Amino acid sequence: MVMREPELTPVSIQTVAADSYRQAKERMREAITRYAAEGRYRLPSEEELSTALGVSRATLRSVLQSLQKEGRIRRLHGSGTFINRHTIGLAANLAEASPFVDLLTEAGYQPAVRTLDQHLIALDDELATSLELPAGERALRIERVFDADGKPAVHSVDHVPATLLGEHPEDSDPRRSTFEFVETDTGTPVCYSVAEIRPVLPPAAIATALGLPRTRPVLRLRHTHIRADELPVAVTVVHVNDDYLRFSVIRTYLDQ
Repeated sequence: MVMREPELTPVSIQTVAADSYRQAKERMREAITRYAAEGRYRLPSEEELSTALGVSRATLRSVLQSLQKEGRIRRLHGSGTFINRHTIGLAANLAEASPFVDLLTEAGYQPAVRTLDQHLIALDDELATSLELPAGERALRIERVFDADGKPAVHSVDHVPATLLGEHPEDSDPRRSTFEFVETDTGTPVCYSVAEIRPVLPPAAIATALGLPRTRPVLRLRHTHIRADELPVAVTVVHVNDDYLRFSVIRTYLDQ
């Protein structure tokens, strides 16, 4: 007698507007969390998912491919797409492009963001090299602190070339995430980021902003953000108090 796998209940995922890749990916992350909580690790078919999300099959495949690269799902030829149960509940994944507000929320905190400073600067040699510009070129510098339950957890500084931001870059709205800011103000989304990660003793100003002694190590992340034509469009330098956020890296190998 052939045993048939129980039918999956209908997919219930909030439909997204148009073919928004980012919205679709966020809805899929929410669905993965919900399915795993229910003990359901096999995802519905692409047809069901694309219909539930209201996106094209091409957009859905891009979302699934991204989640596969992040190690959140496995796609097995001839068997289907499965949630990787070993990644459920992991700390922030460095392979994911989630805003710090979202990461702090997922960690169980009430997040808030404060803009400490925003002004135009002349790029030093290091930043200019990363942005493939001559030293001395102008860039908009945005300094922010992300709070967790009212206490400083993350210090972030973005540097975006002024030539990408129109006539009055200093008037740009700093409240958005780096990715939203770059996409909206430069007109081109970030395609990928290259990150350098290391523990450091914080400079005096950053230690003060985070409410830490200078002898307390923090995690430093330096991201260079690249758009589709391989042009660097921003550099972000972040210092993180790991009492609030700890990061994981999921290393993926070939699925079968």
